[in-house]
Amino acid sequence: MNRRDMLAMSAATGLGLALLADGATGQPKAKVEKNQLVGDWVLVSVNAPNAAIQNGPNDGLLMFGPNGRFSFALLSATVPKFASGNRNTGTADENKAAVQGNIAYFGSYSVNEADGTFTFHIERCSYPNWNGTDQRRLVTSLTAEELKYTNPSASIGGTAELVWKRAK
Repeated sequence: MNRRDMLAMSAATGLGLALLADGATGQPKAKVEKNQLVGDWVLVSVNAPNAAIQNGPNDGLLMFGPNGRFSFALLSATVPKFASGNRNTGTADENKAAVQGNIAYFGSYSVNEADGTFTFHIERCSYPNWNGTDQRRLVTSLTAEELKYTNPSASIGGTAELVWKRAK
């Protein structure tokens, strides 16, 4: 291999590595426009390895309004009912399961078309540490019927990947 071939190979390798490293997570990003997000989305799946309770299909609803407002809820169908029938008198174990299996928040959102992300500007959250915070999401795939994104800082630690289908 001559010097010119080695330089060309080196440049191609560098370009390939730069493309792989696009974005903080190194994951592929999708083109995203605000009007593509607007509407209601139903949860298909969550891949969150740190989750004590997994959310399954139809355990979530995500709503993006055309006015820049959103509402998000993950509510696991596997969380047991409170024996007392009163959420104010739940046992420690019942309360723990409810917290681990459910999260909801609302506020406004913004879209960064250039980097394939959107950000939730959270006003209120069932996890109080997120009140008043901005939570960025990397869109990995977006079609008319499906939204996939990564949450690089899940409330349970680690990274979560969520898949949604457009509500009918």
